[in-house]
Amino acid sequence: MLRCQQFIELMRTDLPGKMNEAIAHAKKYIVPFNETYPTEVSLMAGLLAHRPDTRVEPYAQWYSADRWPRLADIFVDAHNKLLGLPSFPLLHIALSSGLSALKTPACHSTKPTSSSQPSHSTSLTTSVCPICSTELNELARNVPYAQHTKSHVENDLVLLPNDRAYGRARLEEYATKAGLPSGQVKDLVTGEVFGWDEVAKVYIT
Repeated sequence: MLRCQQFIELMRTDLPGKMNEAIAHAKKYIVPFNETYPTEVSLMAGLLAHRPDTRVEPYAQWYSADRWPRLADIFVDAHNKLLGLPSFPLLHIALSSGLSALKTPACHSTKPTSSSQPSHSTSLTTSVCPICSTELNELARNVPYAQHTKSHVENDLVLLPNDRAYGRARLEEYATKAGLPSGQVKDLVTGEVFGWDEVAKVYIT
């Protein structure tokens, strides 16, 4: 492909001297591959009869500047295969393994419709959940969900009036550290204060 592109660039100049140079280049680097790549060699020969501004296909495609990104991709692919490297960064492989262990069906379940209506990805859990973070959201989108066979629910679970659930022991410890009066409890995330009489016992079924 690189030799073909060199031939095309020589043809693109559209000068008599460059035309002779292009023919010599084709004889040396392209014609010897006639048996391996007969179609490509035939197209290169056809370019001799078409100028760079031609609209005749497929010759116009060979003169197109859009070929450069494709050549860049081919070069990177060949480089990775030669050195035995994956097509995507090794860091992404390592991150994907860790993200798969954390991903739950709640992640990517909804998309934000506006700034006033946050979804799971833009709520207060953003700073806690790596999957829903802006930095790792797209990378985690295609990894499988985690398979948890063991429950990690806290013992003696209770529900606060704001629909957040915590273990009673953790709430009591936090209330003591926060210096709250007896009979009050404080949400660990939002900082809201409630009375213990407003807290409901949660039963897992």
